Amino acid sequence: MNGTMHFLNSLGVMALLAIFYGSLLRRRMTDALRKAVMGVLFGGAAAIAVLQPIHIGSGVLVDARNLIIGCACAFFGPLGASATLVTAAIVRVQAGGVGIPAGLASMMIAYLMGAAWEQSVRSRLNSTLVSFLALGAMISLSLLGIVLLPADVRMKLLSEIGLFSIGFNLLGAVVLGSFIERERRHAARESRLSNEAKTDPLTGLLNRRSFQERYERQVQERNRTGSALLVVDLDHFKDVNDANGHDIGDIVLQSVGRLLNETVRQGDVVARIGGEEFVVFLPNTELGNARLLAERIRQKVQGAGVEVDGRQITITTSVGGHWHHGIVDLAVALKQADIALYRAKEGGRNRVEFGPAV
Repeated sequence: MNGTMHFLNSLGVMALLAIFYGSLLRRRMTDALRKAVMGVLFGGAAAIAVLQPIHIGSGVLVDARNLIIGCACAFFGPLGASATLVTAAIVRVQAGGVGIPAGLASMMIAYLMGAAWEQSVRSRLNSTLVSFLALGAMISLSLLGIVLLPADVRMKLLSEIGLFSIGFNLLGAVVLGSFIERERRHAARESRLSNEAKTDPLTGLLNRRSFQERYERQVQERNRTGSALLVVDLDHFKDVNDANGHDIGDIVLQSVGRLLNETVRQGDVVARIGGEEFVVFLPNTELGNARLLAERIRQKVQGAGVEVDGRQITITTSVGGHWHHGIVDLAVALKQADIALYRAKEGGRNRVEFGPAV
């Protein structure tokens, strides 16, 4: 009964950690840092398991640490699992007893089996349940570490808890794996929905609402050189749609969106705010540099074109720009850029115009 409660308590702790992992997936942090944090937390769980073991003879401890180490390596990789392994090993050595060599060997086997499952087995099994059962079975190979125990203790361990330990590893891998996969699916779904709410579905650029949020946030930042807002409008785009169909028009818009992203600087903000209208916000830029970038955009759009059924569709664009120093409301900046865009259209299109600097 004590053994059952020990393993169930360890399983409960791991399930809670899996849920916490879900909260980390929703935070802005690198994947390496996230895995390292989980490795440390799993190390704490392994340490608790070592400190509350089932005693099989003097100095021989049986606990859930191998399942914890194996799962840490399987789901958080070698980086995360290294923290788990080292923490568990230190605590096990401090606990003492004749079972230290066997315990350390079994932990290393569990670590290697978790890594082998993640690298080779997981992707080959279509069934999630079978995959997790395979992980539990591989972690159970850590029992091979008992060959380093005295023969009488080894036989006692196998007879009293061997099958139970294997069954628990199978159950634990399924339960913990299911929790982690569920958290990953939920986090991925939330991220996808969040991105869909912030981006234009056709081009993948920011939509008007997200652009406004980014503009208002960045325009408040310290800025000694000024900022610029460009409105980029495709010339005669209606004629392109009418002559080639909306499917081709969509390809043109996607192509221009990619080109804008490739042309601007890192830190600039690009969005699609209308049918054939794009905006580019250039923080920390001088007026001369803003003009140069706007002209570069115009030239690249004209030179790129789109090939459809062996024929080249040439696209040109007119760009209206507004440069300002200090904080300017987006509506004001857009209105000034639109006025400049109107002048570019009236001047023959395929050109860049800037309004008076503010």
